[in-house]
Amino acid sequence: MRIVVIGAGKVGYNLVKALYHNGHNISVIEKRRELCERLAEEMPVLVIHGDGSEIENLTEAGCGEADVLVSVTGKDEENLIVCQLAKRNFGIARTIARINNPKNEPIFQALGVDISVSATNILTNMIEKEVTLDRLKTLAVFEQGHMTLVEMEITQDAPVVGKKVAQIALPKDSLLIGIVRHGHVIFPRGNTVLEKGDAVIAVAASPVQRALRDALLGGKR
Repeated sequence: MRIVVIGAGKVGYNLVKALYHNGHNISVIEKRRELCERLAEEMPVLVIHGDGSEIENLTEAGCGEADVLVSVTGKDEENLIVCQLAKRNFGIARTIARINNPKNEPIFQALGVDISVSATNILTNMIEKEVTLDRLKTLAVFEQGHMTLVEMEITQDAPVVGKKVAQIALPKDSLLIGIVRHGHVIFPRGNTVLEKGDAVIAVAASPVQRALRDALLGGKR
């Protein structure tokens, strides 16, 4: 895959390194000459010393043939502008932007950035899930924390013991996708009966996780 990365600071450097070793075709634009020289010495990728918001540099980096553009500079306004230029001037299908101030995320989404990554929001969501949702284990986080893969163990006093999946009133935007029972994986159907000790795997939108836990384990903790 052809990927253009804007910014070769700590985030950009490690991103380029990982993408290059995964076999992708990478080009980088960076304002600081010393970072350009470091990257060019360590990896055989195209490194351009210049401003990522200038059309000439984006053209030289191969944006016309790129599949993805990732802007990870330390300035939100620059990341936003670069992503908009990539969309409007080069028709790049996928743009990804780093967000340093979480308050800017709605702006990025409204102005067409495909994926906005806020480390602060992701970490906050993960911490809140671990702290407030006891007996519910977060396995993975998707869509910047808006969707999660979770696991719960069905206890003896859980209201769903002995019930079929079809009889359980699950909250909207949640789905049971697996049950681990005695070391074996069961893909649940409507007539699958839940048992004590089952480890239930589910995917759920973040706002309904508490309701999902209550539906499976009961509301009183």
